[in-house]
Amino acid sequence: MFCFIHGLSSPREERCYFLKWMKLNLDNLTREQLSYSRQFYKQHCERQRDNSTVKTDDYSLGNEHFLRELSQLYELSILFPVDYLSQQTAKLPLLCAEMMLDGFPLELVDGEASNMPTNWIRAVLRQLYELTAPNSNICVVSVLGVQSSGKSTLLNIMFGIQFAVSSGKCTQGAYMQLIKVREDFRKQLGCDFIMVIDTEGLKSPELAELVDSHVHDNELATLVVGLSDITIINMSMENVTEMKDTLQIVGHAFLRMKQAGENKPCCLFVHQNMASVAAHEKSLKDRLLLVQQLNEMIEIAAKMEKKGSKKFTDIMAYNNTAYIPNLWQGNPPMAPVNTGYCEAVDELKKCIMGFIADNCREEQSILDFERWTEDLWLAVKYENFIFSFRNSLVADAYTRLCIQFNMWDWAFRKHMYSWLREAETKISNSELVSLGSWDQMEGLLQSLKTEAECELDKAEEHILLSLADYYQKKEKDHVYLVKMYKEDFVNSAKSLRRETHNSIMNKLETAMEIKKGKVKLEVVKTSNSLAMEIQCVL
Repeated sequence: MFCFIHGLSSPREERCYFLKWMKLNLDNLTREQLSYSRQFYKQHCERQRDNSTVKTDDYSLGNEHFLRELSQLYELSILFPVDYLSQQTAKLPLLCAEMMLDGFPLELVDGEASNMPTNWIRAVLRQLYELTAPNSNICVVSVLGVQSSGKSTLLNIMFGIQFAVSSGKCTQGAYMQLIKVREDFRKQLGCDFIMVIDTEGLKSPELAELVDSHVHDNELATLVVGLSDITIINMSMENVTEMKDTLQIVGHAFLRMKQAGENKPCCLFVHQNMASVAAHEKSLKDRLLLVQQLNEMIEIAAKMEKKGSKKFTDIMAYNNTAYIPNLWQGNPPMAPVNTGYCEAVDELKKCIMGFIADNCREEQSILDFERWTEDLWLAVKYENFIFSFRNSLVADAYTRLCIQFNMWDWAFRKHMYSWLREAETKISNSELVSLGSWDQMEGLLQSLKTEAECELDKAEEHILLSLADYYQKKEKDHVYLVKMYKEDFVNSAKSLRRETHNSIMNKLETAMEIKKGKVKLEVVKTSNSLAMEIQCVL
């Protein structure tokens, strides 16, 4: 790591050569190790005749891994300040800012930990602002889509950059790269730089087995869309439904975080591998249906959040739809690049630049982007409710079920509270005239405890039956979407029963102790009165 930092500290040209050669050597090393890993995995699959799988280590290694370690070192120096470590890491943000100006990407979200190193990002962007001020206005363009849909390739061809590309899961987390705008275009575009953000693919097979895999996708999508002036929604062919759930959650999250304002982000739908000339006309119905469904879901979400009547287009601007043919003209690896792909991407780039130029907006400097990034990440990190659902319809169905369960909960507590008041009244009004009546009092207490058990059983059974009836009505409130949460509500009912049981038993015993204390007090008062009368007579 010391040698890597020393290489970054070299002059600009030497640093560029160092990083290029570093990348080449690491790629060669990775290629050897990856070949061995795949061969080992193939042999393992041949030996294992059953459906068992084996986990293989990720043998890929690149400059981004070393830069990630630098960010972790810097975060460590902030959290645990040590003089020696702070001195060594103080210059790292400046080096990274210079790398961004030279055209190297910076990791925005750690793909391994699904976390943003906020201290590191803040320090790098502030150094970048100092290097570029006063010409530091930026426009942010991002891409979002499912895995292996050609997002990184699209950005590379469109802007002439070099995000990592491969089949399968290539990009992890999110990366941002700075592109300098020519001086003669700055006034027209209203910015000095374009910040391009590349993201990892959503709905990846690696995360599909996890129960809460959609949480990661929803958080990443909300962050990227919120940071961007225009987001390219990249989709494969005519499939518009693959991004529908994610866009619903993004819109719902903006409602909850109160970020839907005048400067709303814009989304541009891009369909790749569409060679048909009439694709735009043929898919018109699907596009209108998608926007209509998104509007309906956001309207439901707005009612949930008590935001009045809102539509998806009130939160995110829907600009246009582009169709791009296949990248390869034939079958790789010998197939040539399709010139139609490049032409379509060039038209898409002109559309994006035209949108940036035509939409008057407040100037956003790199420092403003840094503050907005930190605030938005904080909001995303503390938004735990809506991200846990697949889409807004599930969230609405879950909310309705919660409201109904709270009514059953309140009826349960109200019934048991009324019964407890009557039981305490029985204990208080019981006629006990001497200390020899303790057995009678204990019998009354046991009788009330038995009666309480019966009442608790009836009330719990009523909740469970009501819950079962609610799930039987499949047409009502889309309850079939929240079947996975049924066991949680059953456990909540049982937990309510246990909590109420312990409370009632304690209060019955307390009421009986109070009654016994009153009896003892009456006995003492009676004995003292008799003693005083005898003394007066004598």
